[in-house]
Amino acid sequence: MASCHGAAGHDNDAAILRAQPVRMIGGHPVGGYTGRYEVICRACGDDPCLSYDEVPPGLQELRGPSQSLASGLAALHEHIGLLDEVQCARP
Repeated sequence: MASCHGAAGHDNDAAILRAQPVRMIGGHPVGGYTGRYEVICRACGDDPCLSYDEVPPGLQELRGPSQSLASGLAALHEHIGLLDEVQCARP
């Protein structure tokens, strides 16, 4: 769940950012998108075929949703530990 925040195992696209679908039916987005973005992390037990309402509260917290692409990317980078690496690399 969200407790794996910044932990190992997030390589090979285990964590992704996607546009939040209005709803999911049979694992496919239906009805367009909400204009928000969500972090989906298979390494934390999330399933991209499920809608926000179908995942447990810990995964809902991880998913967000973020109100913009920029805030979604920041959430993804924080989750996979990239922000720490970027901040450490700055002079």
